[in-house]
Amino acid sequence: MLAALLVMSLLFAVAWLPASLAKRRAYGISYLASNRDRPPESTSLPLWGERAERAYQNLKDNFPAFLVGVLSLEFLGVDSLLWVFLAWLFVACRVLHFTSYVAGIVAPRVVFWTLGLLSSLSLLGRGLWEVLGGV
Repeated sequence: MLAALLVMSLLFAVAWLPASLAKRRAYGISYLASNRDRPPESTSLPLWGERAERAYQNLKDNFPAFLVGVLSLEFLGVDSLLWVFLAWLFVACRVLHFTSYVAGIVAPRVVFWTLGLLSSLSLLGRGLWEVLGGV
């Protein structure tokens, strides 16, 4: 599961790049290198750039639950094929969600988001189950 977490962290670390490239094209490098005290002269990003910003925000919203789920299971020593599979499923779904969001492809994006959410909730649920002593 730690390998999945590391891959997800790498995605998280570079996922801001598409939106940043769109901003560079729309606003110019001088604006991006400034303190940005004023809004840019051109306030519109290309549609794919706006989607890239939303995709990155969505990734930031969903990453913490996955992080806590994986770390709690690792800490508790829960390491079966099912939980490793769910961790990698989350990673795959988030990569596919991000790319389909930026590309503007709606239908599969919803499926990827849902599967990713269910994966992270399952990891969290199992961690909570272990902490509560298997109730």
